[in-house]
Amino acid sequence: MRKILLMSSAFAVLGLSGTAEAACIQTPSCSSLGYSSTTACEGGLKCPWGNAWFCNVGGGSSTPDYSNCKIGDILYSDMSCNTNVVASKTPIGVIFDTTNGLAIAKDEFSGVIWGAVVEDVSGIQNYDSITAAPADWQGFKNTKAMYEADKSGETYQAAKLVLTYSTEGTSQGQWYLPAAGELKAIASNKDTLNTVLSKIGGTQMSSTHWSSSEQDETKSFFINMDGGSSVSTLPKIYKGKARPVINFASQDKINSNFAFAGEVNCKIGSILYSDKKCYLGGMLVGKTPIGIVFDNNNSKAIALEYKNAEKWTVSGYTDIPDLPNYTYDTYALQDYEGKSNTKAIIEYGNANKASYPAAMYVNNYATEGTKAGDWYLPSLGELNKIYSQKDFVNYGLSVVGKMNLGENYHWSSTEYGYSNVWILHMTGGNINDTDKQIGSNIVRPVLQF
Repeated sequence: MRKILLMSSAFAVLGLSGTAEAACIQTPSCSSLGYSSTTACEGGLKCPWGNAWFCNVGGGSSTPDYSNCKIGDILYSDMSCNTNVVASKTPIGVIFDTTNGLAIAKDEFSGVIWGAVVEDVSGIQNYDSITAAPADWQGFKNTKAMYEADKSGETYQAAKLVLTYSTEGTSQGQWYLPAAGELKAIASNKDTLNTVLSKIGGTQMSSTHWSSSEQDETKSFFINMDGGSSVSTLPKIYKGKARPVINFASQDKINSNFAFAGEVNCKIGSILYSDKKCYLGGMLVGKTPIGIVFDNNNSKAIALEYKNAEKWTVSGYTDIPDLPNYTYDTYALQDYEGKSNTKAIIEYGNANKASYPAAMYVNNYATEGTKAGDWYLPSLGELNKIYSQKDFVNYGLSVVGKMNLGENYHWSSTEYGYSNVWILHMTGGNINDTDKQIGSNIVRPVLQF
C-alpha cells in the first residue's frame, strides 16, 4: 500500500502538535472522504488519489452517482436508483438504458393518437423503412419538434400528454415520447421492466405504443409490446399508447417557458367553428362547430351534416352548358371547381325550371355563421381530396359527435356528359361515372371559408 510523508506543517493544519519529525501514515480512500461520484461534475472536486469526484460543493444537492444503475432498477424522485424498493423514497420510473441514463415512467396514456393532422413535422427526420427507424434515438429532440410545430397542444396528442406529465422531482416538459430506437430498447426489456413496474404500482406495458419517430406526413412508427420488439408503422390517427420517458442523467427541459396555448391554425382534421376559427382535440364551450377541414391550403371544410339517397337530377337528361364535361377519370380528378360547378347547376335549373336535388340541397344548406349559397357540391377532385384525408376528417367528425363519411358513393358536381356524372366511394376510393337520376348516393356540402 502506498504511503505519504506529512511534515510538521501538515500536522499543524490538522490540529496536531508540531514536530520536526516525519511520520508515515496510510493514504485514505477516496470514498471514505466523500468522493462518491465516478463521473466528473461541473464545479466538483476531484479526489487527489484517484478518478472519483465530490459533487456537493457549496452545500448544494449532490449529483447522484449513476455508475451502479442497472436496467430494471427503480428510479426515484431524487434521481437515484436502486434494485430494491426503498420505503423512504418515491419511485417514479424504471431504468431501461444506462448508457444514456434513460427511464420509463410508472404511468402511460391509452387511446392516444399520434397526430390529428396531415403534416410532416419539421425537425423530425423521416425514416422510409421499419428497418431504418430503430436508428433514431432522438426522442427528446423529436418531441420538442412536435411542441415547436404546434404550441396549441391540440395537434399532437401523444406528445402533449407526455410533455404535460410530471411527478415528484420532475416538471412538465422533462418527459418525452421515445424515438423508435429508444422504444425498441424498452420493448426488448419489457418483461424485466413490467416485473419492476408491478413492484412499484406502475402500469405494465402491453399492446401498441407510439414512438416519436415519423415515416412521412401520414404515418409514424410504433411497437406492439405483445409481439416482441419489431418496429412497424400506423396512420397517425390510430389510437395507441404513449409511455413517457426521461433522461434522468441530464433532466433537460424542452423550453424554459413551456406551456400550451390552445388555439391552432386551420389544419386538416381540425374543427371549423362558426367564427371561422379552428381547434383540435375537443369541443369548445360556447362555440358552434360547423365543419371539418379537409384542405388547409385552400381553406375548405366539409359540413357536419349530409343527405343520404338523394338524386342528382329528376328533370331528365341534359348537358348543362356552363358545366365542363370530363369523359376520363384522369381529367375529371383535376376538377377542383365545385363552387362554380354548383353555381352553374343552380342557375341552369332556375332558368329552365329543372330540378337538381343534390345541388339544391347544398345551395340551401346554412349554419350559424354561414348562409344559403355559401356551401356547394364538391367536384370530383375535391371529393378525392376528402377521401385521401378520410381518417383525419372522420376523427374530427367523431370529436363533435357526428357520423363519419359513410360507406357509400358520394355525388360530385363534375359532369361526365349528357346523362352521367362522376361519383366517388368513401370506403375504397373507387371512382365511377353513373346515371344522374340514380337516387342512392350521399350529398355532403363543402365550404370554402
